[in-house]
Formats: sequence, structure tokens, C-alpha cells
Amino acid sequence: MKEKNIKLIVTDLDGTFVNKSKEVTETNRKVVNELIERGLEFVVASGRDYTSIKDLTRDIKNIKYHICLNGAKIYKNDEIIYKKTVDREICFDILTKATEMDINYSGTAGKDVCYSQLDTEYYKEFSLEERNFNFISNEDKKEIVARDFEKMVFYGELDHLKNLREYVEEKYSSEVNVFISGDRIMDIVNKESNKGNALKIVSADCGISLDHVIAFGDNENDLPMLEEAGLAVIVENAKKILKNRIDEVTDSNEESGVGNYLNKYFKL
Repeated sequence: MKEKNIKLIVTDLDGTFVNKSKEVTETNRKVVNELIERGLEFVVASGRDYTSIKDLTRDIKNIKYHICLNGAKIYKNDEIIYKKTVDREICFDILTKATEMDINYSGTAGKDVCYSQLDTEYYKEFSLEERNFNFISNEDKKEIVARDFEKMVFYGELDHLKNLREYVEEKYSSEVNVFISGDRIMDIVNKESNKGNALKIVSADCGISLDHVIAFGDNENDLPMLEEAGLAVIVENAKKILKNRIDEVTDSNEESGVGNYLNKYFKL
């Protein structure tokens, strides 16, 4: 365990800080709340949107910064301080190609969610009688509606996603970033959007050097953030792409890996 003067903790959510039931474990909750009380900054960096992140982390007190949609949006004290989108024409072309490949999608633009398959982050919101989001369905895949999306999510077989990724990166590599963010899930955001760039913005706003940041993650979309942090830690269930790049490993998300590591590190 590497010794650094850590002042800021940043963590991914799904597969890292929450368990498979999408709950913050008691160990993670207790340890993080104690460190916040001691004056450390705690930042969440997720592919999810703000509403969903707030819901999942409701038992963590005084979170000032939320990195949302893989870095496409950053909130500070409930206000957006950074946002990047992908051009509407590019979004339409990518969604058209995905539909041709029989790949389902969900795109988020502000309060508009356009989808052929609803992203799990919006399931709870979708069921509410008074929704904060406008849901625009294309479940029959007959009419694609595009916006200047902050994030597009694609669901399909790995070989189909691989083919779509090759198409997108060949045509739009200067315009977008492409990440694998889950099992048979791929995200596309603006080229300037990733968790690493978002972490740099947050750390600068806090006045905390990246050398004093510890980051936790489990998947490809976490790699830019892990590479920026002074101390990078992956959970035991992390994908191979991270295990080939990051040496420091903690327990799995099911076993409270983040909380266990912080507990040992800070000798709580």
C-alpha cells in the first residue's frame, strides 16, 4: 500500500462502490462518511446522470462534486460547472448505424432521454408519475430522434459493439470518446469528456493537487481517471484492461473493496 498525503477520494459507482444490488455497503458508507467528517473531499465519478447518482449515494453526506455521464457533466453543489455534448448530426449518424446493426441505444441530452432500450439509470425515474425527464421512445426502431447528446449508451453483443466501435472511431475519432462501461454496454461522449479530464477540473477547483488524489474503478471508462490520480486502486472484480495497467488492487465491490482499502490506508 503506497503512502501519499491523500486529500481527495474519487470513485466509480457501478462495479466499484456499490454492490450488485446497487447499494452502498455499510462498510463503504461508514468509512467514507468518517473521512468526509475529517475534512477529505469525496467525489463520485459515474456513467450515470446526476439524479441517479444522488439516489444511489443518499447515505453519503456532504458530497460537493458529482462527475456524471463519464465526465460529460460536472456538478458542484447541485449546479452544473462543466458540460460537453456531441453534435446532433454525428449522434444521428451513429444511432442510425447502431440501428442497422440491431444494437439498442439510449441518449441523454439535458432532460431528454431518447431510447430504443431504456438505460437502467432511468428505470426509477421512468416509473414516477411526475418525471424530471422527457422519455422519447423508439422501441420499434422506426424513427430515430437525435439531440446534441451528452452521452449515448449502446447495448448489444460484444461483436456487434466492436463493429460499431470500429465504425465510430474510424469516422469520428477527433470528435468522440468511446468506452466499454459494463457487460455488453458501450458509451460514447464528447472527445473532451472522460473521467480523467473531469477529475482534473474538480481537483483544480478544490485546489488539491492530483498527487493527493486516490481513485477507485473497475472498467475501461475509469482508466483516464485512474491514470490521472496520484494513487490508483482497482477492485478485485475489475476488467482485464485495468488489471494489465493498474498494480494496486483491493477487494471486490461485493466485499466493500473501497471501504476496506480506505480503512487500512487511513488506519481508521
